[in-house]
Amino acid sequence: MDESYSLERIYPDVLAAGHVSDQKVLDLHLERYRFAAQHLKGKRVLDMACGCGYGSALLAETEPDLQFVGVDVDASAVAYGQQHYQASNLQFLQHDAMTFEDTEGFDVIVSLETIEHLVDPKNFVKRFPGLLKPGGRVIASVPTTPTVDGNPHHLHDFTRNSFKKMMKEAGFSQDVSFEQIQKWAMAGLFSGNGDQKPTRTQEAKNNVMKYYLKKPWALGSRIWSICRYGLANRYLTAVFLKD
Repeated sequence: MDESYSLERIYPDVLAAGHVSDQKVLDLHLERYRFAAQHLKGKRVLDMACGCGYGSALLAETEPDLQFVGVDVDASAVAYGQQHYQASNLQFLQHDAMTFEDTEGFDVIVSLETIEHLVDPKNFVKRFPGLLKPGGRVIASVPTTPTVDGNPHHLHDFTRNSFKKMMKEAGFSQDVSFEQIQKWAMAGLFSGNGDQKPTRTQEAKNNVMKYYLKKPWALGSRIWSICRYGLANRYLTAVFLKD
């Protein structure tokens, strides 16, 4: 499969053409960035693990008086952002988020669609205070229902409480939050695409089947989530203030 089309990251112009479920996933991601845009402050904003940069571009367009820096470890994603999302108040840098340093400091760190992908999320968020100016804030998101079964790039699942606890241990207090509910696209699970690229929904379905064939004992968490929340995924985006 083309590396630009997978569950690892979204490239808006290469989503499976005409599939509503894929567009809804992108819309969910953009909603998180719009929420983040409402809670920006200061002059400098870091979009940590920005992917191909569509979210960074949305922030830069929404707040033209602020300066934005998008950082990602993937050189091809950074190159895509540099080519497709050019703005006078936006720059993209290729760097590992676990070692990225900055001498000026940022007023806000935005990190969406990131934490669940990391091998060591706790040490990742513990880096935030050193990158922030006094009084800075973090705007971050995590899924709060199981996702590691459907997306092999997700290494951790979270709850509201575990997310809040991890951020508190890193020196942050939760302020406002924004929850999204994504109902399962049942039609997309079983419809075929012929020779076209599979939708993200179909990719997730195939991964779930493989996951539980290998780890049938883990099915309990998925059943518990369905019983509590129904056939839906939930995501939490929250603003955290530096203690």
